[in-house]
Amino acid sequence: QVRNLSNRIFGGFLMRRAFELAFANAYSFGGEWPQMLEVDNITFLSPVDVGDLLQFNSRVIYSLPEGGKLGAEVKKHSSKPLVMIEVECLVMEPEKAKARLSNRFYFTFVLPTKRNCRKILPGTIEESRRMVQRMVADEEQGLGKGYLLQYDLTSKSNP
Repeated sequence: QVRNLSNRIFGGFLMRRAFELAFANAYSFGGEWPQMLEVDNITFLSPVDVGDLLQFNSRVIYSLPEGGKLGAEVKKHSSKPLVMIEVECLVMEPEKAKARLSNRFYFTFVLPTKRNCRKILPGTIEESRRMVQRMVADEEQGLGKGYLLQYDLTSKSNP
């Protein structure tokens, strides 16, 4: 059930595991049962063979405590806090003491009864890079969620 015709792990199996971890992360972060709003971007970088040892890592890339401009189709969620989660799937190679990135998944969750949530602030340059890259990618897709405005990344400071 979890393998495809090439005897590799079926992508849907990995997606489900990634979703379950992202859901748990959003639940822990938001303090309430989140609702999935969208599966944003899924990247399959390398195949996963049956029997490979996998490690999934999940992180909140950023949040929109005041909600976003989501459009008419999800208008009821427009003023609700949004949480963006990234999940990475690594294929572990213990014999070589290394791992390779296999998949990257992005999910957006809404906190349906909250008025706001914590705002994510990056602690390192790498975290900043991930956060801005994801925000820009979402804005370029025309989703209009207002990410950059809520984090004040579009204004220029005067020296």
